[in-house]
Amino acid sequence: MKRNKINIAVIGVGYLGKFHLEKFLSHKNCTTKWIVDNNLKNKNLSIIENIAITNDYKEILNDIDAVSIVTPTASHYEIAKYFLSNKKHVLIEKPMTQTVSQAEKLLLLAKKNRVILQAGHLERFNPVMKKLNQDVKNPVFIEVHRLAKFNPRSTDVNVIFDLMIHDIDIVTSLIKDKIKKISAFGKKIITNSTDIANVRIEFVGGAVANLTASRISQKNERKVRIFQRDKYYSVDFMNSSIKRYNKTLKSKNGLFNYKEYTYEKADSLKDEINNFILSCIGKDKPLVDGEQGLNAVKTATTISKLL
Repeated sequence: MKRNKINIAVIGVGYLGKFHLEKFLSHKNCTTKWIVDNNLKNKNLSIIENIAITNDYKEILNDIDAVSIVTPTASHYEIAKYFLSNKKHVLIEKPMTQTVSQAEKLLLLAKKNRVILQAGHLERFNPVMKKLNQDVKNPVFIEVHRLAKFNPRSTDVNVIFDLMIHDIDIVTSLIKDKIKKISAFGKKIITNSTDIANVRIEFVGGAVANLTASRISQKNERKVRIFQRDKYYSVDFMNSSIKRYNKTLKSKNGLFNYKEYTYEKADSLKDEINNFILSCIGKDKPLVDGEQGLNAVKTATTISKLL
């Protein structure tokens, strides 16, 4: 039976978790019943009122219908496994798991118990993605640059699982063919895992994607360039803008005409959480389901082994 409101718990209220909590608290179709965090002295907990707080996620099982897991990657599998096994819906931040095997087991559990498993690939909710999904039909080459200033919060995983996994998900959502070959180069600069990497992905149909990710940049940048027959898209994910160049019919020398689409900056996390809640109550389907989360982990794992 479909319901209009569900009970939620947010597990992990660090930097990103506090934003998850904020979005759930403001959503009309859910009640935030519990907050779970290992550190009960976490300063983010001091401003919270009328919500139960614990450091034991097993304590909350009978009080909730769904959880949002915003903890370090190493803990994703065990927490998600517990709730999926007990028929609770799960939103899990990217990367979904540390290993392919873990992701496969979570997906099987979700299917077996007929509950929602949604992966937190936030960039898919950027307003430019809707336009790209409508317009881009047969890309032949995609160039991606994702650069970020160094942030010690994300050093529990390499740059592939930290940053590039967003672009793996974007590229494979635009190029529908299977991956044929991957080449990868990366270096450790500051941390004990790869901090900067360049990856070339070749697809069965002939398309190629070239992805660069760095978490030691002096600036933040999220840009994608997409080429298909007689068209070229220059996409800025940070500013939610697309420049589209079309080959002009009148021109014999291949000149392009130009059109720019600029979108109001959306609250992608709010939209992601709305998608999750509506999926839990049967009014929507996850934009990035467990299978897509698994595929991103598979490709990220293959790349990491090449570095």
